[in-house]
Amino acid sequence: MKKRVRKLLAWLLSAAGTLLAIYIGGYWLLFRPVRYLYLGFLAGSLTKKSLFVCIVKIFFASTAAGGIWSIFDIMAGHFRDDR
Repeated sequence: MKKRVRKLLAWLLSAAGTLLAIYIGGYWLLFRPVRYLYLGFLAGSLTKKSLFVCIVKIFFASTAAGGIWSIFDIMAGHFRDDR
């Protein structure tokens, strides 16, 4: 492949990994559980099970985001490195 195509492909994979990590780790596993806890607390409908599930999601949010980003960065590295 040409050098420009390889760089573009590496950049696209890196950007896709960053966006996916923010979406999954930041929105699905961090923002939504915090919002659910807040609304459940205000409504008085918070249960022990939902509290536990939300805490686990919040705890693993950064791990999932970092894992997703790392996988995409490794894939981008295959195109980024000169041969």
